[in-house]
Amino acid sequence: MNITEIKNDKTDLHLKVNIPSKEISAEIEKELARLSKDAKIDGFRVGKVPTSFLKKKYGDSLRAEAVKNKIVKAIGDITKDRNLRVLMEPEIEDIIDEESKDMEFTLKYQLFPEITIPDFKNIAIEKPVLELKDKDIDEQLEKLVSTSKEYKKINTSKAKKGDQVTIDAIGYIDGEAFAGGKLTAHKLVLGSGVFIPGFEDQLIGAKTGDDISVKVDFPKDYHEKTLAGKPSEFKVKILEVHSESEVKLDDEFAQKFKFENLGKLREQIAKNMQEVYGEPIKTMMKMALFDKLENMLKFEVPKTLLDKEIKILEKQAAEVEDKELEEKSSKDKENYFAKLALRRVKLGLMLAEYVKIHKLEIDKADIQKAIMDQAKNFPGRENEIIDFYLKHPKSLESLKGPVLEDKAVKTIFEKEVKLLEKSYSKDKLEKLLAKNANDHLPESSKNDNNGNIHEHSHEHIHDENCNHDYDHDGYVKAHKHDHVSNPETFHDHSREHNDKRDQKKAKTKK
Repeated sequence: MNITEIKNDKTDLHLKVNIPSKEISAEIEKELARLSKDAKIDGFRVGKVPTSFLKKKYGDSLRAEAVKNKIVKAIGDITKDRNLRVLMEPEIEDIIDEESKDMEFTLKYQLFPEITIPDFKNIAIEKPVLELKDKDIDEQLEKLVSTSKEYKKINTSKAKKGDQVTIDAIGYIDGEAFAGGKLTAHKLVLGSGVFIPGFEDQLIGAKTGDDISVKVDFPKDYHEKTLAGKPSEFKVKILEVHSESEVKLDDEFAQKFKFENLGKLREQIAKNMQEVYGEPIKTMMKMALFDKLENMLKFEVPKTLLDKEIKILEKQAAEVEDKELEEKSSKDKENYFAKLALRRVKLGLMLAEYVKIHKLEIDKADIQKAIMDQAKNFPGRENEIIDFYLKHPKSLESLKGPVLEDKAVKTIFEKEVKLLEKSYSKDKLEKLLAKNANDHLPESSKNDNNGNIHEHSHEHIHDENCNHDYDHDGYVKAHKHDHVSNPETFHDHSREHNDKRDQKKAKTKK
């Protein structure tokens, strides 16, 4: 086998391969000899079939098989001998296959680039530290008190804001009851904002035994499209009215939550707050690291990987409403996706190289934690999420890339970069996190002012085993919410979730 380099340009390697005709002929003759011993053909005894007859009958197929085997072997030998890190199987072009002539063909390899890991010790990253004050913990305690209110005191007078009413209700549109609009002995705190705007206000002033006609318009953006924007009337029966009982913030209150005293409860609240802010802080630090690395990575990016990443980004963009992106010209969209894809691929390749050098691996505990982290995004349905990943290996596999990325980033922060701690009050930290989230979001999301961290910051680990065919949102897409009769169907759920951008696709609350 003779090999000639046609092109060797960093990530592109083109080789012309020549295989002598005698090698093809030898393989064909070898197969003919085997066939002559075993072939069962009418008119001939087993083992007595002339090779000339077999060659005439099977010659074309035998040659095709021999050529195929030689090409496969050549690819394997070249890849091994040259120690090539290939993105995929090479393209095979310009095959010359004529009897009595040497066989020739061209192999076009796309290779991983040579990646130089930056000197992380020259990188400094700010590490925000939450400095909690007593008032911060007091605020959380007040919220806890609010959610712990008991409504045992019967109110025989008119219901006021803050009272709890127990109601029966039937909803009508155009005089006909609609599915999911019936409530039975439902408890509602007036002023909670749980129901659609205007509903609760019309119950203020009612007394036990009253029949109330509540007229409200469903919001135009209501999740149930058959109800969105329509005027409705609810026939409401007030069964009971209860006022909240006073809650004392003392050791006895803390003991209801299994804490020895109020001091221990405050300590736990402080710990929980540190944990809550811990994740967005990590995300912010990671994005700061990626921003610095983006300008330091100078290697060439394989076109195949870049094209794949662009397709992923285009698919993701098509699945969400992004008005500003939609209004961009085709050229601007192309540039936007190309720039973002280049960043993601470069970072992904660098992280893959870092993982390889430092021999980082994923263990069972890492995967279990990743599943539990996903489950936390669906309160009350954790078991569903866990079962989903256990039953869908492809979706489970999709968790490994982000887990490995996080492990690499964690190692870099712990052992490589210089961390500069800086204390922030709760209010200032929230503003900092909101700004960072805004800076790293698509243009259409930059003005939502909700302060949430964009969680999809993974840059895809790219290695020899990389696969982009998995679905990051497998669960969300596979699971369809039921629109069955539900006592809470006519609640305004958008008010409950308007600060949860990643739950836009969750149309109902279970």
